[in-house]
Amino acid sequence: MATTFEEFDRLCRSGSFFGPVDDLTIEGAELELGVRFPSEYSDLLRTYGAILAPGIAIYGLPATGAGGPSLWQSVVSVTKQLREWKQLGAYRNKYIVISEDDFGNYIYLDTSVSPKTRICVLGPGVEKVFDTSLFTFFLNFSRGNLAF
Repeated sequence: MATTFEEFDRLCRSGSFFGPVDDLTIEGAELELGVRFPSEYSDLLRTYGAILAPGIAIYGLPATGAGGPSLWQSVVSVTKQLREWKQLGAYRNKYIVISEDDFGNYIYLDTSVSPKTRICVLGPGVEKVFDTSLFTFFLNFSRGNLAF
């Protein structure tokens, strides 16, 4: 029987990912956002960088440069943009946005509990907290097993 991480890895490899990302890049992103990433998210960045797989897109730290639009979203760029727009949840300076559900709900990591993982889903009429593994959350999300 496969572990949760092995199932997550299969999901990621069935799509596309940018990565891996080195520790210096991760530390720079943490400094720029004024947070410390949860351990699981740092591990995800070190392995995948950013992910676009069936049913999920997880923002990460893709390299920027010439060559047109990127497939992957940057956790730094999106979080800073939502903070600037004073978007729901972004006013909480320990929240970083790592995904969305295409229905106006953003998926945040609450970095105030780092190195643990706490996932918050915020949107119109939605405010849910998940104290679960990042990998379990996104496996369930990709399978349509989470309702917001």
